[in-house]
Parts: sequence; C-alpha cells; structure tokens
Amino acid sequence: MKIIVKFLLFFLFLGILKCEAQFFNPNPYDYLELALRWPNSYCLTHDGGCREIVPQYFTISYLHPVKRGGPDLQNCPSPFNMPNITMETNKNDLLKFWPDLRTDNFIESKSLWRDQWKKFGSCYNLMPDDYIVYALNNRKRSDLKKILTNAGIVASGNPYPTRRILQAFRKALGVNVNIVCEPDRSGNVYLAEVHQCVDASGTMPIDCDNKAKGCDDDPIYPYMGFQPDKDPK
Repeated sequence: MKIIVKFLLFFLFLGILKCEAQFFNPNPYDYLELALRWPNSYCLTHDGGCREIVPQYFTISYLHPVKRGGPDLQNCPSPFNMPNITMETNKNDLLKFWPDLRTDNFIESKSLWRDQWKKFGSCYNLMPDDYIVYALNNRKRSDLKKILTNAGIVASGNPYPTRRILQAFRKALGVNVNIVCEPDRSGNVYLAEVHQCVDASGTMPIDCDNKAKGCDDDPIYPYMGFQPDKDPK
C-alpha cells in the first residue's frame, strides 16, 4: 500500500512540475522573426514618399516575437519604454541598419524605434537594449543583397521566380526564409521584404516556413539608383 501511495505522489509531483513549467514559461513566444526590407520597394509601394537618398541594401523593418498558432503578439503591456541612452549608444548602427526611410535626421528617427519597441518589443522577454542589439546583430550576420547577387538575382528592375529567390537564401544561409511582396498602384508586384527566423534566445537562426506572401506573380527586384550601389562596411 505504501508503495502505491509513493507512486501516486511521484506522478502527482511530476504533474505539478509540468503545469508550473507551462505557467511560468519564460518566453511567451516560440521564436523571433526579423523582417528585412528592400528600401527601393518600400518607396515604390508606400505613399508619403521617402527621403532623397535611401540605402541600397536590406535594412531592418522590425523584430517580431512569434507564437506558433497565435495569438499575434503586438502592443503587450510593458513597464518599459525605449530609453534615449539605448538609441544614443547604438546611433551609428541604427542609422545604417535600421533607418527611417522618410528622414535621415537622428532625432526625428527616434520615434520609429520607440514605436517598434511599443508595438513588437513590448512582447519581447528582455529589455529594450537587448531588443535593439539582437536585431542589429542578426542583421549584421548576413548580407542578403550579396546572397542574391551571387545567385544572379540583381536589383535591376527585372522580375525573378519566387522559388529561385527562396532557394538562393536556403543555399547560402542553411535555413529557410520567407519573402513578402507588395504591389504599387499600377499592380506591379515588388520584392519587398525577407523574413529570417531566430530562436527565442535571439541568437540562433532557424527555419522559417519557406513561403512567399503576396507573390502570385514573379516579383520585380527594383533598383532606384539614388546613390552608389554599395553595401555598408
């Protein structure tokens, strides 16, 4: 009888541990999605215009915590705001890799990073400084434009098959990505964003779904020629 009771207590204890682990899950999300934007496409598909000179390389659009099966994690209650010191400390990298395409003024650009923290970073399990640094570090890990160029996919205003674009990234990165296409008012479809997935710690690339959103036709990969075609050092 005592042995049976001990077994029952043991299994009850395991059940309690499992419930606690689920309830106190340190990460309410499963992975992070880093959206990298091709600035030329943004300027073609969004009203309001862009600044005179935009980067000719992929820049950060957002870093989004994602929970498989939902819900969409946005605007979570958070006691933290984006501190000015975090933006000042990372000023050069933010202006280079996470720019506001409407302005190159650093003071005016701060509203972009504050809004991104409020919308997506508030659902992040770490502090604002970590959110910014992890986004920047993951952007610096790979040169997406170079990957496409090496695969013969160049920013020239020509369309390319979505499968060819996805395969180029898979071959170079070793993981799947997602791509997003957006139309302009004339119905032309442009390669707009590349989404990379990172584990919940924000350090290890993992597979995305290998999907092409909004790319019913082969997307155009536009080149604006606003400035010399070069990548950041």
